[in-house]
Amino acid sequence: MSSRNNRRKNRAEGRPRTYDLYVSYPTETVDQVRRIVGDHRQPYRELEWIPTRVALLATALIEETLERAKSGHRRYGGGYASLLHTRRWGKNPYTQQAIRPALGQMADLGIYPPRVDIDRLPRYSFFLQFRFTLARPFYSKGDDTFYIHENPLMRERVFQVPMVRASTWKGALRHAVRRQHGKDSPLLLRLFGSPRGEREFDQRGRLTFYPTFFDCIDLEVINPHSRVTKAGTVPIILEIVPPGAGGFFSLLYIPFDLIGRERERIRREAGEDLQAITEAVETVMKHLGFSAKRSRGFGLAQEKFPSDHEIAGGLIEVAGVTLRDKKGAKVNTYRSFAGLRALTDHLARGLVGSHQTKE
Repeated sequence: MSSRNNRRKNRAEGRPRTYDLYVSYPTETVDQVRRIVGDHRQPYRELEWIPTRVALLATALIEETLERAKSGHRRYGGGYASLLHTRRWGKNPYTQQAIRPALGQMADLGIYPPRVDIDRLPRYSFFLQFRFTLARPFYSKGDDTFYIHENPLMRERVFQVPMVRASTWKGALRHAVRRQHGKDSPLLLRLFGSPRGEREFDQRGRLTFYPTFFDCIDLEVINPHSRVTKAGTVPIILEIVPPGAGGFFSLLYIPFDLIGRERERIRREAGEDLQAITEAVETVMKHLGFSAKRSRGFGLAQEKFPSDHEIAGGLIEVAGVTLRDKKGAKVNTYRSFAGLRALTDHLARGLVGSHQTKE
């Protein structure tokens, strides 16, 4: 809705003339809250973007309107909860009207999922990408300082889509490699680089990480129990990405510090790195988790990858190397973590053996 039409509407409804969004849509009464949510006979139809409605509900401060803004009517529902949760998976307004159109825009702009022209990179660089499905909920504390409750989900700032930051993937995989190979393993430095401030000159790692954006959002209520009375205390609302939601994991490996070195060393280290990385990815996805509240089982992925997109599972592309099966056909796709492990084991053996051929 244009600003001119908006000003006309404000004057017609007796609202003050203002350019401030929060002043234009107050939350002092239950009717005002309901109009923002959209469950009123005269809703604010110009508030088409669901994240804007959620942001406006955060201004409800009076006890009665705050409770109505959060949970709606105890019998008829409504409120913020109705925007992010429905009984049918993935059918809530936020997912349908905000997340999925935003993911479509990101795809049209070439932002997500990321693409890499591997042939332009140094030999033995590789790009690993697959679309995974959550087996358990994902939660990551958002950085909104003004919100309707204290546990918003981490979102991308512009499109307001739930996300895993690239730095989160880096930290989770670094922890997994350290568990598997020890804190003094040379893999840590060459893959992830030196932590800031630990060395006189920071060393960049060979890995580049990308964020993951999820295609669904939902709510979960947890109710901590007192250790003394064994009774619930105060229910806590969490925004989550529910099981069944999905996103792309993408990772780029470039052995830039090996350019000009002996070919045997390059192949050996690239093979070692490839195996260490894929082992760490599987460990994080299936066992350790990559979410807050991992002790509650949050942030785990399913074994198999969905095939409802162009990759039909996952892919790995390696610069200067063609991987072939026993019949001589080129292969670089997989449909599960087991398939990824088998494919990368084969490829790693080829890097240090005789199973690779020049393109």
